[in-house]
Amino acid sequence: VLPAAVDMCREMIGEAAAKKLLTIPLSNDTVSHRIADMASDIQQQLIERVKSSPFSSLQLDESTDATNAALLLLFVRYLWDSSLHEDILFCGELPTRTTAQECFRCIDNYFSENGLDRQILDRAPEAKWTHCFLHRESLAAKNMSPEFHGVMDVSVKTINFIKNNALKSRCFTKLCEDIEADHIQLLYHSEVRWLSRGLVLKRLFELRNEVFSFLTEKKSPLAHYYANTKFTAQLAYLCDIFTLLNQLNISLQGRASNMFVVADKVQAFKRKLSLWTKRAQEKRMDMFLLLSDLLENSPQVNISDSVSQHLSQLAEKFDDYFPEDPREGHVDFGPIFLDQKSVCSKLSLLKGNSLVDIASDGDLKMSLKQQPLTDFWAHLLPEHPKLAALKVLMPFPATYNCEVGFSTLGLKTKHRNRLDVEPSVRLKLSSLEPDIQKLMCDKQHHSSH
Repeated sequence: VLPAAVDMCREMIGEAAAKKLLTIPLSNDTVSHRIADMASDIQQQLIERVKSSPFSSLQLDESTDATNAALLLLFVRYLWDSSLHEDILFCGELPTRTTAQECFRCIDNYFSENGLDRQILDRAPEAKWTHCFLHRESLAAKNMSPEFHGVMDVSVKTINFIKNNALKSRCFTKLCEDIEADHIQLLYHSEVRWLSRGLVLKRLFELRNEVFSFLTEKKSPLAHYYANTKFTAQLAYLCDIFTLLNQLNISLQGRASNMFVVADKVQAFKRKLSLWTKRAQEKRMDMFLLLSDLLENSPQVNISDSVSQHLSQLAEKFDDYFPEDPREGHVDFGPIFLDQKSVCSKLSLLKGNSLVDIASDGDLKMSLKQQPLTDFWAHLLPEHPKLAALKVLMPFPATYNCEVGFSTLGLKTKHRNRLDVEPSVRLKLSSLEPDIQKLMCDKQHHSSH
């Protein structure tokens, strides 16, 4: 690459630019050391910021990479320059098991090595934890009756029958192309991917006629399922409900979120489940688009009892996995608090006075509606240090940052399985910039000889 780049610079810019490119070191060790130096500088900047923050929250998750190494990712949310920031704090390998004990031992060692242990110990009595909302939503959605579980099994078997054989997969693609279908491939199902079920079932439903023709041609015993209108209706319902669950899951993802925002979305979905259950019991399926369209052409099919039962079970699971309301025991820190007359009676005199001052300030009322809730309270912290709003808004509601981080680990493949990913991942994921000037000054420069 470098010789071609030198030629381009020489042709387009001039000899001086080409000579500058020739000074770039190509040694593997040199490049690796410089990546490590930049990552170390970013780490030191972050640690100093975290130490100066009055409080912080952590997000951690583990996963297994292409070499079967168990990797632990740790993100931190902290207060800096009157604003909340999120960054990767640690990426390390778990030596043996992936138990909670091993994870916390690894984190504890990192804190001790970097001088963060005292800060954690000082605040340990006030520490709180939460289970990732994304994981809980995924677990709640797994529950299905034997009837719908059978539909899911047939769907997975159908996909595997077509895609596990290269010849069958090519023939199916050719069939879809010949009849100008909207899609030419089915999608594999994966239990570990949150959105897999909805996407897989939707693609299968859209190609159900092509699948039936192909299975019939191959004399597969699975073909008769797709000739059954009730099975097709059940498949349509699963497509609809998992599409709605996927929409909820996607809405829970993202950075700079807080417990109140995601809890509101979950509570709204739980209320919808209650509404849908009642409508299903009344044999009204208009909330499920694919199923509703199919039933218009097949009025003799009736799966309302199965649908209402599944929705009731789903609602029970959501109640099991989301039993608490994050707002319980706390003042509402959103725009609504400005109009609550009874709020101050729940607080101490000092906190109540501070809240009255804030609620009476017209400029603050306007700014609350124009910026994120966390930034609003972060800017008020120096003037009103006794208010605890940020402590409630600080925790991560989900492990979204970790999931994005694990996607970045794709840079470690079976062809580069000896790569030390920690420095590279830190540079990739961190929002901080290395102090290049400082790093250059620390280097010992000498001429070649």
